[in-house]
Amino acid sequence: MAKPKNSLPKENTQNEETESDSFEDSFHRLSEMAEQLEAGGLTLAEATSRFEEGIKLVQFCNQLLNNAELKITELKESYRSTDVLTGFDDLDDDPDDDLDE
Repeated sequence: MAKPKNSLPKENTQNEETESDSFEDSFHRLSEMAEQLEAGGLTLAEATSRFEEGIKLVQFCNQLLNNAELKITELKESYRSTDVLTGFDDLDDDPDDDLDE
């Protein structure tokens, strides 16, 4: 069976290649793979390969998000002492708390 038209040449990639991709590229690839899996027509081997790659992409995207969150937290803490973030103290609050008001 031929590769689907939208398939990028990233199937069966190694982690070092994935790590050079941006979050947006990885998320886009993940969306494409989900569409391919939902559309069907793949062999069991192809579907399994895409699922495996998808799991790796999800882990990679989660790692990038966690790193971004950590960096934002560190930046907030480093600038909090300089009063740059005065008025932004509510960023640490639970957004659901504002709904009760």
